[in-house]
Amino acid sequence: MSVVITNPGQHEGPIRPGLLGLISEPADTTFALPSQARWLITFFLVLGAALRLVRYAQNLPLWSDECFLAANFIGRDYLGLVKPLENGQIAPILFLWIERFVLDLLGFSEWSLRLFPLLCGLASLVLFWHLARQVLAGQPVALALAVGIMAVSVHPIRHAADAKPYASDLLTALMLLTPAVHWLRRPGQLGWLWLLTGLVPIALGLSNPAVFVAGGIGLAIVGQVRRLASWKCWLAFASYGLVMTAAFGLLFSLVGQPQSPQVLEGLRTYWAPAFPPFSSVWKLAAWLVSMHTGSAFAYPGGGARGGSSATFLACVVGAAVLARRGHGSVLACLLWPFALAFIAAGLRLYPYGSEARLMQYAAPSICLLCGLGAVTTLECLGNLRLRRNLLRLAVLGLVVCGIVPQVVSSRFPYRMVYDHQSREFARRFWVGQSSGADLNCAHLDYGVGMGQKWVGRKAWYLCNQMIYSPHRTGSARPSPRKPSLQRPLRCVLFDEPFESPAVKEWLEAMQSHLALNSRTVYQVPVTVGEGRPDIDRWEVLEFVARGNEPAPDLVRRGENARLRR
Repeated sequence: MSVVITNPGQHEGPIRPGLLGLISEPADTTFALPSQARWLITFFLVLGAALRLVRYAQNLPLWSDECFLAANFIGRDYLGLVKPLENGQIAPILFLWIERFVLDLLGFSEWSLRLFPLLCGLASLVLFWHLARQVLAGQPVALALAVGIMAVSVHPIRHAADAKPYASDLLTALMLLTPAVHWLRRPGQLGWLWLLTGLVPIALGLSNPAVFVAGGIGLAIVGQVRRLASWKCWLAFASYGLVMTAAFGLLFSLVGQPQSPQVLEGLRTYWAPAFPPFSSVWKLAAWLVSMHTGSAFAYPGGGARGGSSATFLACVVGAAVLARRGHGSVLACLLWPFALAFIAAGLRLYPYGSEARLMQYAAPSICLLCGLGAVTTLECLGNLRLRRNLLRLAVLGLVVCGIVPQVVSSRFPYRMVYDHQSREFARRFWVGQSSGADLNCAHLDYGVGMGQKWVGRKAWYLCNQMIYSPHRTGSARPSPRKPSLQRPLRCVLFDEPFESPAVKEWLEAMQSHLALNSRTVYQVPVTVGEGRPDIDRWEVLEFVARGNEPAPDLVRRGENARLRR
């Protein structure tokens, strides 16, 4: 039995009792007029863009993952970025080259490092709207909710202002899904399939997990290709497969083994919770539940330990809706990347489900299915007033989900306390030390310790020096004249034992033509990890020309000076 509300002013359709009845056909126009839904979509697009720009404008200090990757741009050109990265980093080569180009153009700074991810985030928002219009055609409220979820979710916003390839993971997934869905909806328009073929090498160059999306699309559309039985279609599909395989092989051979076996094993140890435990059926089942109700499904919000259960259940309902309405190929495009990523996790090649940042390629699928599933669930309610009120509450909740994290980050403008402490000290230190002296870094200017792997807090030191030292930014280049008491040469060591062979060798070379005027040690209290106190050790060695040495009692003045915050 169905009840029809015939008030034309409200443009309301049939209310079907039960979930299965609703799955068979869209009826979400009972919530709002299409024009109202379009207004809501526009609102969310503007809000999503504003939130990404606000996050970028906050100019938060570089956090650990950003520093570990950004340190690789110091002293490396385009060819150098093909070699294994320091600090256990793995990143797609086109992403690295674009970052290198932006740094060459605009200089080394938080702004330039995050500019390309910001552009990826803004482009992803618009491209997701375009994709959602294809998948959710004729369902304006589901479309509005899906766009709203993508617009305000914390992870796409955060990673649009991270100097990491997470934002490009999201963009490349959309770049591949959009032409694939277009072609599935209009199989006669082979231009979409050829566009997909042209985009796949770019996507694989910009995102490592894009291979899951590209491979999943190939598996999803092969059935449609077989049904069409057209040689033109087979040619386009075969070209797609060949180009994808060739691009993947070329990129793999270009980069080669991205890290040493020791580093890769360390990454696998770090990712261990994201690998499925095949030792027990019950452990595997519990792991699957945990991964699909945790951080990876935190859209618009959620978290570990079942915090994203509602989103996962909404995605299940959304998947059932697409399958019941005969959109199996589109649904396969959305779901196959999960299956391929799970296989990779089973082979211990790539983590699955533990962190949303590592699964940004899955964000379009989750947001689309969640929006459709949420609207379908609301449709089960027979009370129209209740449904409208719940929809208003959902819209308000989405707005709150988007705004609150940005308010919190404005009050606490850092990811970890150490990020803030290291940047604030560097801002004062490099400008202060350059006053009345030529300023060099023993590591970058003389190569002290540069043969070692840059790990740990040295990455923060390097990046903040590149950003805040006048010597690096070009505003106070060292003078070519000989150091004197009036303008000495100051060299900085960070976290390097003064008695180490590298420092001794460098110091002997310096003292062969210069005299050591003073040595100052700054022991800076910092907070690392989850609140553990520690010390950063900075040393400033001041040199003057031979014959300008001060009296012996002035040498080593200021040793063990302690600078407190």
